[in-house]
Amino acid sequence: MRVRAGLRAAATAILVLGGSVYGGDHDRRELPPNAVQPPGASFERTVSPPQWMLLLRETVHQTCAEIAREPVRSGVIGFARLGERAGVRLAGGIPGSPVPPGHQCPEAGGPLTPARLTFLYESAPAYRALLDLIASARCRIDFMIFGWGDDPAGRPVAAALIERARAGVLVRVLIDRGGFVIGETNAHVVEGCPSFLDALRSEPKLHLIEAPDPAFRFDHRKVVVIDDRIVWTGSMILTRPSLERWHNCNFLAEGPIVPQYAALFAERWERLGGGRAGSCPDAATIEAVVPNAMVRMVRTEVDPPLRTLKEAVYGAVDAAQHHIYLENPYFDDQILIKKLVAARSRGVDVRAVLTMRGDVRTMNKFAAMTANHLFRAGARVYLYPAMTHVKAMSVDSTWVYIGTGNFDDLSLRGNREVSLTVRGPGIVRQFEEDLFLRDMAASQELRALLPLPRGWLLLRGRWELY
Repeated sequence: MRVRAGLRAAATAILVLGGSVYGGDHDRRELPPNAVQPPGASFERTVSPPQWMLLLRETVHQTCAEIAREPVRSGVIGFARLGERAGVRLAGGIPGSPVPPGHQCPEAGGPLTPARLTFLYESAPAYRALLDLIASARCRIDFMIFGWGDDPAGRPVAAALIERARAGVLVRVLIDRGGFVIGETNAHVVEGCPSFLDALRSEPKLHLIEAPDPAFRFDHRKVVVIDDRIVWTGSMILTRPSLERWHNCNFLAEGPIVPQYAALFAERWERLGGGRAGSCPDAATIEAVVPNAMVRMVRTEVDPPLRTLKEAVYGAVDAAQHHIYLENPYFDDQILIKKLVAARSRGVDVRAVLTMRGDVRTMNKFAAMTANHLFRAGARVYLYPAMTHVKAMSVDSTWVYIGTGNFDDLSLRGNREVSLTVRGPGIVRQFEEDLFLRDMAASQELRALLPLPRGWLLLRGRWELY
């Protein structure tokens, strides 16, 4: 009898906890079509167990090698990261707790820099623009990528780079090793089969570095600099699913912002043992570009620690007065969610475009929890009908964030990321119309809470302790 009573008490506690967080049985719940994977057409990726094991084996080896090579520096970085994570978990997991101390400002990232931006709102135009830019290179291509598939989307890009290298263009390729190993179409790498990377290595004018990922700190950036005159960057990875099935948003950047991207690539390239390269003649033309925006580069870096991306996003939400629009597939940062809830409580129109048809099953469950949390706070939540890989936010039609970083702990504090914050009422309003309002119209707006995902209680613990 005592055992049964204990079980009943535990069950009651679980229901109470569920009700306190999500509204309980008295709140209406619905499962709209966009909240489930379509039959026979799941967007969730398939990464084989051998790929995960190879990633784990290589990462452990790289971590041990880094500690042995630079024990003091590695220890300082590790302890600082643990302290940061503890502060974030405290702020995100305890109701009413303050956010960790630190500078948070929408103007983080340094002085405003003139730029000419061209937004590419879909995957196919972004892909075509990349191939065209590669074909136009006359001096140098600096190519930094996370996620590159040995498939019909990835191989043409490799072939285009080889063609320019054979034409005498200096091509420098920096690919994140972990992102390549776990690529959905790269399972053959585990078996030691050749890939397009072997063809790239064989070209004398093409230099390739596979960036290691010690302590699972990935280089998640996607940046291509052509002749020091134009930059291609954004959310898109070079895989067949990304090209054919995902919704991406990239942009081209010209003008005085380009040297900052070139310096970012050179900094990482030289740190990994690559040689220096001189400037290209076309670099002198960047001052003649007519700008249409003022921008700031914001980043997440490991060493030295740099968190201007997080500071800018948090600060912009804190400063919002009229509305906040955002879109992201990996959104589980509790501090950002708390800030959005606080913004809604002071009357700000908060709207979020999320997906539960993403490529990571766990993140789809997190999306349901994020959606419910925002919905209960009065925000408007939209479920996109496919995998949206967009990483963007706008505030009050005067400020936009766009780039490679997600709204999760990895992007805000762990991985290497680079994005821009954009100022200019004309370009920001147009961006809101062409991306956010269009995607909201294509999505299903929540009218009731979503059902709790399977394993929600354990997931909630992971969410707060992750």
